[in-house]
Amino acid sequence: MSRYLAAVDIGATSGRLLLASSPKEEDLKEIHRFKTPLVDDGDGHCHWDVKALFDEIVAGLKKCRELGTVPSRLGIDSFGVDYALLDEDDHLVGEVISYRDRRTDGVTAKFMSKERLFSLTGIQPQNFNSVYQLFLDRESGKLARASSLLFLPCYLAYLLTGTKANELSIVSTSGLFSSAKRTYVPEILSELGLDASFFGATVHSGESLGHLRKELVEEIGYDIEVVSSLNHDTAAAFLGSGAEAGDILISSGTWSLIGVILPEPIVTPDAMAAGFTNELSRPGEVRFLKNVVGMYIVNRLRDELTAGLPFSSVVESARASTYEGNFDPTLDSLLNPENMVDEVTRLLIEGGYPRPEKPGDYFKAAYLSLALAYGKTAFELNEIAHVEPKGICVFGGGSQNLYLNELTSEMTGLPVKKGPSEATGLGTILAIDG
Repeated sequence: MSRYLAAVDIGATSGRLLLASSPKEEDLKEIHRFKTPLVDDGDGHCHWDVKALFDEIVAGLKKCRELGTVPSRLGIDSFGVDYALLDEDDHLVGEVISYRDRRTDGVTAKFMSKERLFSLTGIQPQNFNSVYQLFLDRESGKLARASSLLFLPCYLAYLLTGTKANELSIVSTSGLFSSAKRTYVPEILSELGLDASFFGATVHSGESLGHLRKELVEEIGYDIEVVSSLNHDTAAAFLGSGAEAGDILISSGTWSLIGVILPEPIVTPDAMAAGFTNELSRPGEVRFLKNVVGMYIVNRLRDELTAGLPFSSVVESARASTYEGNFDPTLDSLLNPENMVDEVTRLLIEGGYPRPEKPGDYFKAAYLSLALAYGKTAFELNEIAHVEPKGICVFGGGSQNLYLNELTSEMTGLPVKKGPSEATGLGTILAIDG
């Protein structure tokens, strides 16, 4: 009888429950897909409907039973920084606010200096980081009503098991935790009026969180062990990438995460100025990388310009375009603009380029901008991290875009190889396979 492992992979726009009988990509099967339930509250405010998200996980587990492929273990990964605040009775305090919420606009100027935060944590200060969200929660009074915090995938694991713990890779995205010392930073916590006990136990991937709550066993029809995987989706994707020594890694999806694995963080002014961050994975591994707004730009452009157009046609129109304009895809203004077409148009015109005339021009500009950002980052990795890359390993959903891969090879001067499109789910399976 086969032994199955389940991975719940939650992206910013959609999530899936994946099942595998072995930690190999060819054995990975999608059982249940769902939209990540982002609720628009209006006026630029948005939150995650965590009840609906949890219900989708339960629905996926029920499908496993119906298919006769009951898993023995489950792990969860998601995007970083967002969290649930719990009161003394472990009930939610307010909503789980999305990192795309506009409340953090301009917040970086209101807390500690960016330079100080980077020197203490190794994490690039970006307005959506947990540290800034918590600062705003303190200002609003929301934080005073909370007794503990669980990052999003850890909160979902708590709903499944009743075990409260935060896993290292997701903790490291917060801007509260030292990538060098592997501890919460007292100076930052003091500024927020918190101490480390507020975050509870920090666990590593592979540690068991226990089995399902009794009422869930009755509802789903079987029990399962929930294991702390690499909860941050980028950590999981890097693990599942199949990259070789000497490769630059690009996790290509809603975000493009480009970097290398190092044994220790690089916390220098040059690293900060270039936009690098130091995230943690397994013991002895630091992901030294840069966050670039990735396929989210293309997805939004497609929705606004040519809703429903197949992505193969999006790529064909970009390839056929002669437009040569580009923009900086690392800008905060691209995180969640009211209108992506207007924002990209503004950036192109400010850059001295003509207004794009047709949808293919916009898609070409987006792909070219991403490839140029990859090339710039490859150069910076050589200068700052002193790595001499042999090639680039692209993985995740965007790895199947051969046109972008061609542009990336052209802009970096390096060969590009395609890693698993399901690298994140595969990494989660690898992390819980024990």
